[in-house]
Amino acid sequence: MAAIASDAVFSDEVFTATELNRRGGAILDRARRRPITISRNNEQFALLRREQAACLVGTVTRIVRAVAVLSEANAAITGSQVSEPFKWLQVYERDDLQKLVAEVLQATRKAASNEYDWDEVEALIHEWRESAIVAQSGVLDAAVQELPEELPLESPEEVWGTASLDEAKAECQMARG
Repeated sequence: MAAIASDAVFSDEVFTATELNRRGGAILDRARRRPITISRNNEQFALLRREQAACLVGTVTRIVRAVAVLSEANAAITGSQVSEPFKWLQVYERDDLQKLVAEVLQATRKAASNEYDWDEVEALIHEWRESAIVAQSGVLDAAVQELPEELPLESPEEVWGTASLDEAKAECQMARG
């Protein structure tokens, strides 16, 4: 579901609570198309479809998560203490943390303007976190150290024994009949 444009949240259509009671069906029909405002006793209420409200709440929740990562990454860049859920950020050097911040900021901005899906922002953060976990575990370092040096490829004659390539072809043809 596409997010609601910021200028559409509070439209110019304002109805009183009394009007809502008297013309509920007509007012709800208008709220189906775009959010409206209901006014009662100097209070104002936004009336919008449930899907739109869920989209707004979901967007705010995801922005809060992105800002938490950005805030904690900034703390790690400055050498400040990071909170327990974000200890994984301490694996990265300053340059990597700055790259993380730039990528998450750009993805968040694009998601907020509907160029990206919010799942892409969360996937980006997840990838950075998983990379940090791999780096912390030392598995990648161990695998790199265990790699043998480059070896030349063996010739086909060496692989097949003493038989030459021509002899192997002849044997194959005889086996086919």
